[in-house]
Amino acid sequence: MRLASIDIGNDALKGYFGSLDQQLYIPNIIAKAEDRSIIDMEKNPLDALHVEVNSSILKEKTRKIAVGKLASKFPNNDELKPNQDKSESDQPILLLLTALAFDAVQNIKQDEDNIIHATYLLSTGLPLDETKREKNKEFRKKLKSGQHSVTFLKTPEFEGKTVRIQFEQVLVNTEGFAAYMDLTTDNDGSVKNEEIFGKTILINDIGGLSTDSAIITKDTQVDNINSVGIKKGVSTYLDSIIRKVRSEHQYTINTRRDLVEIITNEDPEEQNYIWKNGNRISIKNIVDDELTALANEEYKLIQDLWISVPDIRLGYQIGGGAVVLRPYLQKINEAGQQFPLRFVKPDDSVWMIARAYFKILIIYCETKKIDIKEAIAAK
Repeated sequence: MRLASIDIGNDALKGYFGSLDQQLYIPNIIAKAEDRSIIDMEKNPLDALHVEVNSSILKEKTRKIAVGKLASKFPNNDELKPNQDKSESDQPILLLLTALAFDAVQNIKQDEDNIIHATYLLSTGLPLDETKREKNKEFRKKLKSGQHSVTFLKTPEFEGKTVRIQFEQVLVNTEGFAAYMDLTTDNDGSVKNEEIFGKTILINDIGGLSTDSAIITKDTQVDNINSVGIKKGVSTYLDSIIRKVRSEHQYTINTRRDLVEIITNEDPEEQNYIWKNGNRISIKNIVDDELTALANEEYKLIQDLWISVPDIRLGYQIGGGAVVLRPYLQKINEAGQQFPLRFVKPDDSVWMIARAYFKILIIYCETKKIDIKEAIAAK
């Protein structure tokens, strides 16, 4: 049995396998790919994930797809759309099973039938609004009861290998509370950020398609009445930027991830610039217009939450959307209420949910007296 904690984000899947030393990051992009041509064999299998996924819980039981970086090169690739529940869409399942198969093919020995049989103890999660509607129970049940297999097609090193996946147990957490756990516990389980304890705090997780605003009370409980999850995130605005850039500059940015890299580039000579025909072109005005509009909406949400729960001490802004919106939110806040907003480091912001899921997994193993060392070493 292998341990796995997976955050199926709207932008990307982030996972830990076996321990917190083994990370996996796959952009949340898929594309239909019955077959594909290869001019020069790719070196890294993670950059060339071409798989056939079979699962009884998919609407289409069998899918041949490109996943992640490879899918971003296809003209008709799919990224998650607004108003889709993560628990009911096929795309998160496809990403999840591909990620587990990618781990299994490297860490679990092939059986005599030339198939890799992989059993996982999985910790994952859903947005706050879905767990409030008890979608977590349905999501857990269908993963555990389903039959799943992944066959690698034209993927270097792994072509022709099949992984059958089953789940010993599936923990479906609430994303906002998981973030609180990561803020307050270190990787070894020791306490950190002690100043948070005994205070009401807001954790605003700005994702691609949704924003989870979890209010954690003084006694470390989720305020189920005032905590909210809304179907609004950064993806719709990124899509609008991509359309405007195409219209104004006849230049196509292929994916949201490509655009985020342009927006967040640390090199001032590259940030908010595209290159066309060897010339550098600024798209800052387009980016500013769209992200300022979203930042204003997010700030209104923060204001409303502080009105509802005035004793909130700190408001943590996390998630990939918070990384993109940070300068815009800070500017609005400086001119507005000057709330005590906190932004975590970009890398922490991206990985903290998956890391928290792993910590929750360790606690579960200790509670159930599961030998963690044996599970971590499982091959």
